[in-house]
Amino acid sequence: MGDSISHGLEGDYTWRYRLARHFAACGEPVRFAGPWTGTCALPDLASEEGAAEVRAGGYRPGIVFPGDRHHARWGGLMDEARGGVADAVAAHRPDHLMVALGFNDLAWGVSGPERLLAHVGEFVRRARAVRPDLRFLVADVVRRTPLPHLPHLPGIVEAYNARLPGVLAALSTPDSPVVPVGLAAVYDPYADTYDGLHPNSAGEFKIAKAFADAYSRAFHGGRLDFATPVPAVAEPLPIRPPGGLTVAVRGSTARVSWSRVFGASGYWLDLRDVDAGTGFERSPLPIAACGCDLRLPGAGTYEVRVSAARGDQETAPTRAVRFACRVPATSPGLFREPVDRRQYDWVASQV
Repeated sequence: MGDSISHGLEGDYTWRYRLARHFAACGEPVRFAGPWTGTCALPDLASEEGAAEVRAGGYRPGIVFPGDRHHARWGGLMDEARGGVADAVAAHRPDHLMVALGFNDLAWGVSGPERLLAHVGEFVRRARAVRPDLRFLVADVVRRTPLPHLPHLPGIVEAYNARLPGVLAALSTPDSPVVPVGLAAVYDPYADTYDGLHPNSAGEFKIAKAFADAYSRAFHGGRLDFATPVPAVAEPLPIRPPGGLTVAVRGSTARVSWSRVFGASGYWLDLRDVDAGTGFERSPLPIAACGCDLRLPGAGTYEVRVSAARGDQETAPTRAVRFACRVPATSPGLFREPVDRRQYDWVASQV
């Protein structure tokens, strides 16, 4: 059960895949359980609410991941999971819950460390009420590279992680152990991610190893420790430029759409006012969809272009498409609408 770090973006191997491969190599019979399969793919159009669509996206081309059931959702919260865990356990009957949740709760201000720790306890108790002998492996929250708009996040994460082992020890019972999994100590956001947060192919190995070793030592006397060498260098996923850029104007709104790029984590949109003779202005953050609605500042002629991104990787932009708006001005300039970070900050803060 987890968020985007466990769900994965299309084109990822995912640490779930690496863990499954490890168990298979050890001859350990394992059945993954949960309501969903696959990774997350961006929606066709950015929604008004800004929530990324969850769908069964593809894994890294060429891999086969049979039985890839899971209960991880891009944007997942412990605040939500605590309310649904009892039904999930009843429906899917797991023997073990591998849990990696909490970053979004802290980053989005849903919970502070104290409240999140209380929710972890509630999560365990509700799951255990359905299955008293359920075994838990609960990860701490990974660190990420600094974000200017969240300067206090590192301290909040450290405060939560420092107290989590004690809370888990108090929740643990002989019949239903609660085992800590230390991700923060082994996960380097500068080397193990493609965007400062989400795991690249090396980071996936490190997370899989942390869960596998915790599971092995708690329940198998260390006999199932992760043996596969963790790669020193990540295997990048090249992405191509988007195509098929179109614009449909209705009133003062321009619906901009483009073709899907496999593996893209977002799209930069550049817009310029041709009549004013200004240069292109960039969207404040990558668009987490394959299209969006732009509220234009007024009548005039505009040009738009789009480039695909996967974290820090960016393609060349499309050719610029020119279009006209006939509605008088209603706002002072481009990209002046309030930014909904749940919509736009796919790379920077959503997991």
